[in-house]
Amino acid sequence: MPPKAKPAASGDLVNLQVEQWPVSKLRRYPGNAKVHPETQVGEISASIGEFGFISPILVDGKGEIIAGHGRLDAAEARKMKKVPVIQLGHLSEAQVKALRIADNSLGASGTSWNADLLDSELAQLRALDFDLEPLGLHHIELPDLEEPVQPPPRPNRRKTTIFLSVKNADAEKARKAV
Repeated sequence: MPPKAKPAASGDLVNLQVEQWPVSKLRRYPGNAKVHPETQVGEISASIGEFGFISPILVDGKGEIIAGHGRLDAAEARKMKKVPVIQLGHLSEAQVKALRIADNSLGASGTSWNADLLDSELAQLRALDFDLEPLGLHHIELPDLEEPVQPPPRPNRRKTTIFLSVKNADAEKARKAV
């Protein structure tokens, strides 16, 4: 029996490595409770086409999917041979099961859009002739904007000083750049 993985303590940083895996190497979790309708898979595929495959599939120590079944469906629809994967071998069996649920529920839990800010952002994208389809907003009634909207004024914010750590040889160059 393999040694039990030590659960990550609250707040621990984990060294994550993104690897390119052949699609055929991934194992679907047969108990995956999240349903991915064709429309969502199409949206994920459009997003991958526009932005690249920027959200890796998460797998356990045996290569079974924890999170990313919909991304795998989209990759297969795009006939991709390899996909980015992060292996989370440090998680316990209970953590893997819990993460499968949490990954799908946390993003939608109790969130909403600020309608004014969303309208402004979408208007700016339209003004830039950006196709809104890859954004996956089909379930939101989008405003019918005929003319670009100016972005709202930024709220007053405190000035923040940023300190950079640089090697002595680069310190003068860094001071001039800031």
